Formats: sequence, C-alpha cells, structure tokens
Amino acid sequence: MKMLGILGILILSATSFLACSSGEGESSSNNTPPASSLDVTPSISACGGFLGGSESAKIPPSPDPATYCEAERLLWNYDPETRTLGFLDARIQLNCCGEHSIDVAVENGVHVVTQTDAPEKLEDGSEARCGCMCVFDYAADIAPVESSTISLRIMRNVTDDDPPVTLVWEGMVDLTAGSGEVVLSTASAEPWCSNKEP
Repeated sequence: MKMLGILGILILSATSFLACSSGEGESSSNNTPPASSLDVTPSISACGGFLGGSESAKIPPSPDPATYCEAERLLWNYDPETRTLGFLDARIQLNCCGEHSIDVAVENGVHVVTQTDAPEKLEDGSEARCGCMCVFDYAADIAPVESSTISLRIMRNVTDDDPPVTLVWEGMVDLTAGSGEVVLSTASAEPWCSNKEP
C-alpha cells in the first residue's frame, strides 16, 4: 500500500515535470524576438505642405515647387553614418480640419508607416471637419535602419472614413541608392493645390 502511494507521487511528479517542461524555452511571445525599437522623429506640415511656409522636414529632400501639385510623392534619403532613413510623403489631400499624427513600426520585417487623420475635437467633445480640402506633408526620420534594402508599407488611417484604413503604397526601398522618389498618386489636387506659386 505504501509502495502504491510512493508510486502515485512519482507519477504525479513526473506528469507535473513534463507539463512544466513542455513550455520550457517559450516566452509570452512564442520565441518571437522583441520588435525593433525605432527612434521616430515626426514632422507634419500645416495646410499647404512644407512648401507653404511650414517648418521644413529635417532629412528628406524638399519637394520640387514646380511639380509639387502634380502628384503625391514619397521622397526619401538615407544617411548610412547615422543609420537614419528620412522620408516625406508630399501632397496628401485631406480635410482642412484634422488632427494628424504619424507612427512607424517594424511588423514581421516590414517598416509600416501609419499616417493618421482624425476629426478635430471641439470643446464640447464633439468632432468636426471643414467644408474644404488641403494638402499636407507627412515626414519622419527613423533610426536605426540597418539593412541595405527594406520593405516599406504606407497605411493611411482617416478615422471617419469607411473604411478608415487604406494601403497607400508597399514596396522595397534600396537604401544603397542614397535617395529616391516614388509617385504615389496622380489624382488631381485642384483647386486645393496649384503649381501657380508666386
């Protein structure tokens, strides 16, 4: 009888050990390494873009005033010494009244840029939009960016649209080129944007 009790304890102990050890080496992220920590310095223009007298973006090249209104463009450049990627999404058409933000994260090896445009909050807590459109520039410097080529995805979240989140562009960026440009949209921005600048 005593042997049966000892045997029962041994079986229970072995079962508990196996149950515990089956999770050995696992973390709450199932062996997924932690997401890359990026230093993100955002810069978002006022209505009219950086060409309209807003503070200049820090690293990305400035858009060409002669062609600014013709297309929405992604401009980027890379500084290998500081491992900093600067990008500027120029001539985004949005409602004139909005609260803007930009976020960059690495998801499954893809650098995901999320541009957010939400209605302005009024003092009474309600949300408001204007009856006009404007062009805005969303820019950011991100570091460290280690690879010579990265996968980049740009998402736009206009929170009161249906659906709110849309894919703007996705592709590979060859950082060894030093700088580059991608045309994202040639949809007309008239009358909110005109190349007839003084």
